[in-house]
Amino acid sequence: TEMQKMNAHLAAVESAILTNQQTANEWAEQHKNVFKELLTGVDTMMTLGTSKSAAGKKNISNKHPDLKPIIQPIFFELCGIDHKILPLENGEAYEMVNGVKEWRPRWAVKIDNKVNTLYIAEVIDCVWDNETVWNILFKTPEMKDDDYKHNVITTMMKSYWRNLSQQISILISAKKVEKLTNKQMNSRCRGRHQTITNHHRGAIPDFEKFYECEGSVALIDTDYGSDYVSYEEGELSTDSAEHCKDQNQGKGSQKVVGLEWRSLNYIAFLRVLDEIHRHHKSGGDNRGVETNAQEGTAGLSSKHRKVTKPKDLHKTMFDAHPSKMSSHFPKSGKSTVLFNTMVNVAWLEGHKEVKVVEGMEWLKDFRKSIREEDLAAEDKKYLDELEEWNTDEEDNGN
Repeated sequence: TEMQKMNAHLAAVESAILTNQQTANEWAEQHKNVFKELLTGVDTMMTLGTSKSAAGKKNISNKHPDLKPIIQPIFFELCGIDHKILPLENGEAYEMVNGVKEWRPRWAVKIDNKVNTLYIAEVIDCVWDNETVWNILFKTPEMKDDDYKHNVITTMMKSYWRNLSQQISILISAKKVEKLTNKQMNSRCRGRHQTITNHHRGAIPDFEKFYECEGSVALIDTDYGSDYVSYEEGELSTDSAEHCKDQNQGKGSQKVVGLEWRSLNYIAFLRVLDEIHRHHKSGGDNRGVETNAQEGTAGLSSKHRKVTKPKDLHKTMFDAHPSKMSSHFPKSGKSTVLFNTMVNVAWLEGHKEVKVVEGMEWLKDFRKSIREEDLAAEDKKYLDELEEWNTDEEDNGN
């Protein structure tokens, strides 16, 4: 009948609609999966890219401060880092201690070593799983959304590993410990040299004004200065200990170690610059400057020399005994000219390979022209002692 035909037609249409809807859903699901794969691929590519670049970024941990206290305990607990730093002899990544895995990363090799890769993956999994359990138990996240990302956790984990690996490698290598110690000492000494050199340069204008000479700044170089060395009690030789006591120095003072090649006049020149700087620092900048002063007493000259006493010229260093001078050759990192008047004549005779340039003749007899207020008493005493020492060394053929 007509009604049956209509019902059959409607059934066919409904079936077609359902089929089309199912097909559309399948296509939508496929597109969704493809889109998801694309996003995953892009995310993976970005992760790889950021991991390589972020490895050298030191501040990533500071960008995720809440993540640091979560990673750190796991990082150290898994390998018992407080007392276990050497790899297992059997080559395994970990050993079971009281039923717990204790990891032994390969600190001396690269981070992509198989054992190290397993260890890093373990830390990442622990961080991730702990957050998942936390969410289930407390229905609220412990980590921020920006922290709860595999690439962020991975980058921070690798950063921790590299830093710790470097420190442990140093601790288990005597040569590396010695190298690091020397590097730190040299860095500190270099810093002190640069500070003193800056002080010397700052004193040059007044020096040249007082002594009427030019170009004296050419004599100053960081590599031509004394060493200012910290020391521990009991390390000083008997002679240096007496120097320390004589100059009223104690704990916290620095030992000044001179250079064998320098002439007495060059050392005196540097000491005068030291004294000028100390006067500047203490507020006695006008010492030795002639001023007009009208005195009420008849017979006094209206022009006389006024010496302004500084507030405090106390030194926090003392000179080591001349026998402790350094034998380092004069070698300037800035290729500063080495004038003949800067070098001890006897030393130069024994080291003819050292090239010097004629010049700065005013320095040759500089000690004779030094004004009394331009040289500290302890500096004068040291220069006299050094002169006597040099004379004895020459007489003995040294």
